[in-house]
Amino acid sequence: MSSQWSITTRVIVAILILFVLGLFFYLVRPLLWPLTIACLAAYVLNPTVRFVQQRTNLSRKWSVSLVYFFLLIILIATPGTLVPVVARQARTLSSDLLIVQRDIESLLNEPVVILGRPIVLSQIWTNVFGASDESLAPAAESALTVIETTSISLIWLLIILVTTYYLLMDWVGLRDWLVNLAPEGGREDIRRLLEEINVLWLAYVRGTLALMLIMGVVFVIVGVAIGLPGAVALGILTGLLSMIPELGPVIAGTVAVLVALLEGSVFLPLSNFWFAVLVAGIYLVLTQIKSLWLRPHVMGRFLHMNTGLVFLAIISAAVLQGILGALIILPIMATCGVIGRYVRARLLGLDPWPEPAAEAPVTEVAGAPGGEELPPPLAPSVEQGD
Repeated sequence: MSSQWSITTRVIVAILILFVLGLFFYLVRPLLWPLTIACLAAYVLNPTVRFVQQRTNLSRKWSVSLVYFFLLIILIATPGTLVPVVARQARTLSSDLLIVQRDIESLLNEPVVILGRPIVLSQIWTNVFGASDESLAPAAESALTVIETTSISLIWLLIILVTTYYLLMDWVGLRDWLVNLAPEGGREDIRRLLEEINVLWLAYVRGTLALMLIMGVVFVIVGVAIGLPGAVALGILTGLLSMIPELGPVIAGTVAVLVALLEGSVFLPLSNFWFAVLVAGIYLVLTQIKSLWLRPHVMGRFLHMNTGLVFLAIISAAVLQGILGALIILPIMATCGVIGRYVRARLLGLDPWPEPAAEAPVTEVAGAPGGEELPPPLAPSVEQGD
């Protein structure tokens, strides 16, 4: 039988392993965000896979394939449906802008007399547009950079899709592997920790869905009230995109403003331009209310976190790590809280999951209304002297 390692050897090996792991994660740090997105997508899709597996009695493999390829069809069909509409609206907007440009040019061709001196503003217009035409050359040179960036984004998207598929396929095996890494005596603790973390992430998903529903309903009602064309579709789009901090409302607001600028209001007596300004103002106010008040309250309620801490965490993550950091910072903080409480209990020699104290039984006395507990009888008084 081989001899056991000494404590010094164990400490040295543990430090070396931590160093190698830290070096490894540093070298592959560009992969961390795509892998995080893939893990989050797999976690969100896993309940759907489990539901399909229970309802259809299919194997895990076929259930994952069914859900995954159905999602791919949606991802492919959605741009295919929206691109022609966006292209038509872009052509209409381009035509309107050309008309506006011709009107401005005809207006500027007329000289303006200022202090007795005629000034031809068309020369200024020519200089401005001439400068913009010259700026097209560097823009053309940057086209290769745009193509390169797009190609890299497509590669990352492919990595995310493939990783999500394999994570879904091996979800149960990965969980069991993680549990079996612990010593046999600590595996039950790991299982309970994973259960608590799973409850937190499910609460985060429910909170996100509630926020999306609230935002969708509010924007549908507001859009219908002001006569915005396609108010229902735009409200649903706003609700779906509200799960993405900061960027989602900007995309939805931009689409709504373009629709207002091109179509105008159904019944409000406003020009298309001023109606677009109105829509932009409404979206700006409502999205700020959502960011500053609604999201912290909804997420704080579902995750049992302080609303001020939720707001500070989202803003800080958005500034430091971008949109993805703001998207996952709350469940990560809640997960760290669960793990921290467990480590603290073990360090202090406490039970991480203390059993609730048993309540003392209540004695029901005949004649007490509703089984209420009566006070103990008074001790009999002793009469002195007789």
